[in-house]
Amino acid sequence: MDARVRDLLPRLRAACEAGFGENLLGAYAHGSLALGGFRWAASDIDLLVVVSAPPALESKMAFVRALLVLEADCPPKGLEMSVVLAEACAHPGHPAPFELHGSPMHWPRFREDLAGACAAMQGEDPDLAAHFAVAREAGIALCGPAARMVFAPVPREMVFASVWQDVASAPESIHSDPVYTILNLCRTLAFARDGRMRSKAAGGAWGEENVPEFAPLIRAARRAYERGEPFAADGAACAAFAEAMLGRIEREWEEKNGAH
Repeated sequence: MDARVRDLLPRLRAACEAGFGENLLGAYAHGSLALGGFRWAASDIDLLVVVSAPPALESKMAFVRALLVLEADCPPKGLEMSVVLAEACAHPGHPAPFELHGSPMHWPRFREDLAGACAAMQGEDPDLAAHFAVAREAGIALCGPAARMVFAPVPREMVFASVWQDVASAPESIHSDPVYTILNLCRTLAFARDGRMRSKAAGGAWGEENVPEFAPLIRAARRAYERGEPFAADGAACAAFAEAMLGRIEREWEEKNGAH
């Protein structure tokens, strides 16, 4: 584990404990950090904070204050966190409810109006089914019970619906964020085929082997992600890849599982 992350995780745990106290059931790192594909320059830190009962506004505010102090010590892509009820983890749905959410795009709002943002940032998130599945499979417990004792198995169709909504915009996002989109499409196709959750790096490695006609493009994206090499591919090639992969993902899922 990156030494900077190793130093940061206990401080994140302390922020959770200070914010939620006895209401805190556990805190779990998921995403690339849990799946083994974390790169300081290219990855964010993903955190699920599990509480037993809906937290008071003051608890949310204390927690966010502590996170804002840590923002400068997070990776360049920052920290993304969701506070969720233990009940939602034990009985997963799609989209799943959350009590509080924050990411780099939200931190300015929290800084401007902490109470208002903490009160408003509650609802449902279609990403959470996939996050719960990764946490159950590989989550790193910063505090609390082992992840498998907190996160129930997520039905495969819920996980697919969750990851599908993330890649459905690939024809647009591949031009604004080609590396992420290419690797994400690869790991989604892999999931449709075998039901395994992968990091972006592992998804790219799988794609090089299993989508040989696009192997040079996938390899370039993987090297950009893993090594920081410049990524250069023309827009037409990226657009063709996105279109082909979305069609393949749909066909693969429908052949094995029925229409989504």
